[in-house]
Amino acid sequence: MVLNGEKLLEEDRNISVFMEYMKKRDQESYDLAKKALRNIKSYSSTRKDGKGYRIRIKCKNEERMFSYSFPYIYGDFMDIIEDNVDLYKGRTAYLENSGGYLLNFMTQRGYDSIGLAMDEDEWERSIFSNFPVYRREYLKRELYPLVIGNEEIGTLDRIIWIVEDYREEKKFLDKYLNDDVDIFLLVPEKLEFNIDELDGKILISRTFVMSDREFKFYFLSSRGNYEPEVTKIPEGLEVLNSGSAIFRVQADKCRDNNGFQYTENGHYFVETLKQYEKDRDLEYGDSFLKKYYEGFQPNNRRDNYLWEEGVECFPMDHGWLYDPWRKPANPPIREKRFETRKGGNHNIGPNTQEFGQAEFKRLTGAYEVLREEGYNPDFFVDGYITGYLLIRSNDYRFIASEGQHRIAALAALGYESFVCRFDLKPWTNQKVFYNQASKWPQVKAGIFTPRVAKMCFDHFFRKDNNLRLLEHMDGSIN
Repeated sequence: MVLNGEKLLEEDRNISVFMEYMKKRDQESYDLAKKALRNIKSYSSTRKDGKGYRIRIKCKNEERMFSYSFPYIYGDFMDIIEDNVDLYKGRTAYLENSGGYLLNFMTQRGYDSIGLAMDEDEWERSIFSNFPVYRREYLKRELYPLVIGNEEIGTLDRIIWIVEDYREEKKFLDKYLNDDVDIFLLVPEKLEFNIDELDGKILISRTFVMSDREFKFYFLSSRGNYEPEVTKIPEGLEVLNSGSAIFRVQADKCRDNNGFQYTENGHYFVETLKQYEKDRDLEYGDSFLKKYYEGFQPNNRRDNYLWEEGVECFPMDHGWLYDPWRKPANPPIREKRFETRKGGNHNIGPNTQEFGQAEFKRLTGAYEVLREEGYNPDFFVDGYITGYLLIRSNDYRFIASEGQHRIAALAALGYESFVCRFDLKPWTNQKVFYNQASKWPQVKAGIFTPRVAKMCFDHFFRKDNNLRLLEHMDGSIN
C-alpha cells in the first residue's frame, strides 16, 4: 500500500512518513523522509544491566520503542572479514538480521553495500537502531540501501551472513548465492546447518567461544588464486580521499573545544582521572576538576584562548561567538557563555556544585566502562567519538564535538590512537583547511577578518596551551 506522505504529515504521523519514504531511493522520497525527520523526537538511554540501550521515538500521534544489545561476536566476525578482504573493493550484500549493527557498520565506513531484510519488522528495527544519530544529523550522510524481500540488486562480489535460521535464510538468499559470490558466515553452535549445501570451497574455518557459546566462522569462495587482502580504516588525513566517515586519529593530535591537549600534563579531565586511578574514593571536592572550574573562568573567547592583552583580536574580546569556520553565518554574539547542561559548561568554570559533581561522575563512569570493556563504539548508539579536522599543510588536529569524556579516559588509559567518526551535524564543517580562511562562514559574513580567523585556527596547533593554563591557574597540578 502506498501512503500519501503529504496527508500523513498533515496528520502529524511523521514516523509513518519517514518509514515509507526511507524504503525508496529516489531524491524526492528521500527529501520527504528528511522533512518528516525534523518533526520526530528521539530519546536513548543505556539499559539498566549496562548491556545495550533503548530508543524511544515519537511524534504527535505516533510512538515506537526499541531495545538493543549486540553480542561482541559480531565485532570479531567483522574483524576477520576485514583482515581477509578489502571491503572497499567490489560490492557487498549482507543479510540484515542483526538489528541494525551491520547496516550502521557498513554505511559509516563507506563500503559499497546493500542490506537484505527478510521482512518489514527486521527492516524497521534496523533503520531505527541508530535513530538519535540520524535525528541529530538530519541524515546528512545518506544510509546505504536496505531492501525488503528478494529485490533485484545487480552484481555482487560477496555476501555477509550471520546465521540465525539457516533453512529460512538460505531459502531467502538462494537467488544471490552463486559461484561468483564469496560467502562469509557466522554460525552458532547446535544450529541446523549444512555447509555442503553452499557453493565454494572453505578457505577459512575458525571456532570462537563467547559467553560459553561456540560459534563457527567460514569463508567460502570458488576462486582458486585467493590471496588475503586487508580493509584498512583511513588514518588521519587519509580520510580525505575516502568515502568513510570513520577514521583513526592519534591521541596527541586531539584537542577539546578550548584547544587543550589530552596527552599533555594539565588537561582538566585527564588530570582528574589520574587522581582517580590512585584513589577510587576520590570525591569531586578534592579533585583537579573542581580546582580547574574555580581557576579557569574566562569572560569571553579571548580569555578562553588565554590571549595576552595588547593582541588585537576583535570581536573575540566582546563576548562568546562561533568559531570562524562554523555555520550558519552571522549569528549574534553571546554576552554569556553557552551552557552544556543546566548549571554549567563542562569545558570551563564557573559551575554549580551540583553540575561539577555530575560531571565528575560522568567522567569517572566513562573511565570505568572503557577500562573494563574497552572502546567498542559500534555496539552503542552514539558510541563513536565524533568531531572534525582542522588541516594545515600535511598536519591536522581533531577537535572533539561528542565524546570528550571518552577521549580523556582513553588518554588516561594510555591509548595512543583510536577510531572516531566525523560530526555530521548540519552546522559543522567536517574538514577545515587553513588556506581557505576567506571562505569560512564567519569570515564571509564579515564577523572575522581572515587574520583573526587564522589566529583562532592556529590556537589549536599551539603546543603550550596546557602549560599556559597551569600558569594561569597557579602552576600546579596537585
